[in-house]
Amino acid sequence: MIQDTRFNVLIADDEPRFCEILEDLLAHDNINLYSVHTPENALRAILNYDIHLALLDKRFPTDHEGVQTLRRVKELKPETEVIMMTAYPDAESNLDAVALGAYCYLPKTMDYEKMQVVLLRLLNLIQQKRQNTSLLIELEERNKWLESISNTVKNWNEKLVRRVKIAENIDFLGQEEDGEKFLPPDNIELFSVALVHELNNRLQIINAVMTDLTDESDMDKAELIKELEDAIGQLSEITVNYSQIFVGAESKKKTPANLELMLNYVFKSAWRLAQSKNLQIIRQIALKNREIVCLSRLLSDALLNIMKNAIEAAKPYGTEEVAKVLLQAYEMNSEIVIEIGNTGAPLAEDVLKKLFIGMSQKEGHIGVGLCLARYAIEKHAGKMELLRKNDCWNIFQIRLPGN
Repeated sequence: MIQDTRFNVLIADDEPRFCEILEDLLAHDNINLYSVHTPENALRAILNYDIHLALLDKRFPTDHEGVQTLRRVKELKPETEVIMMTAYPDAESNLDAVALGAYCYLPKTMDYEKMQVVLLRLLNLIQQKRQNTSLLIELEERNKWLESISNTVKNWNEKLVRRVKIAENIDFLGQEEDGEKFLPPDNIELFSVALVHELNNRLQIINAVMTDLTDESDMDKAELIKELEDAIGQLSEITVNYSQIFVGAESKKKTPANLELMLNYVFKSAWRLAQSKNLQIIRQIALKNREIVCLSRLLSDALLNIMKNAIEAAKPYGTEEVAKVLLQAYEMNSEIVIEIGNTGAPLAEDVLKKLFIGMSQKEGHIGVGLCLARYAIEKHAGKMELLRKNDCWNIFQIRLPGN
């Protein structure tokens, strides 16, 4: 039975009555029929219409063997399938025609009911062949696209490695305490390292999506591709935004943003980063189309940083048998409250003292810390503090003005 695909079928025979018989046999909602009675008109139809199947008479007055017409059809439209029809079956000439590209031969003397069954079955086979060819082309294009994306990711990884090496050699100019050096919040080196960190965040997300794309599961490929395109687009955008912050141009980038959408983006990105870990992410966002004026990507990047830190620190603790991460937001007393946290042991006193001091360098390692996050939140007239809840949660509570 013919499926939803539409077929254009050409019938070329110098006997009008036989053309009518074939038209009756092939009458179907999904089949467009074109009948001609000369080889010349057959070739014109091949040129003018997207013919999927041509039924050619083997013998025309000007082409006794039908071979010339067959050859010209294949030259003009190689993808058009051709079935040769003959009242004089001849095994040798049949083989010659198949060698020239004919799909098969059918004798005109065949019972018409059987001929109808055979023709419809052949159309289904041709349809499957077309679908397989289309899938192969699509797969080839997708593979080329993925290869291009893979090369892009590889190039960014190489750039990232170079930038990390530069960042690790930064001469810290901040205050020194207990053998560690810290950067004050407005120090430009802070943003140099933060830029590297944000690029690394996006690359991790890209690599996670790439893994899903190459997976054989039934995940929505179109949605994954959209995620991938968004993350790749952010790579260059982040660099531009941080450059603007360096030169004090962030005031030009104040734009209203839907806070609920921003938090959902942060959640989805964090979920990508957490897929390889055995933990549960809880999302509770009670904001209805709440807008906030943002400076570039500064706030969303800061929230994603905190989420990533929470994912890395999450451990089962106390009454919580599974490691958990929390992202919740609500309005209270004319303020927008965002809480990001994780289950785990309480932080040590010496860690708490240095938590918001700035970027630290110890034994050649640069820790991103929470200085940038606090800086971003303060730039939005907000405050951030660490709370301990239910003796098993470390919660960063962020308060932003509701107006």
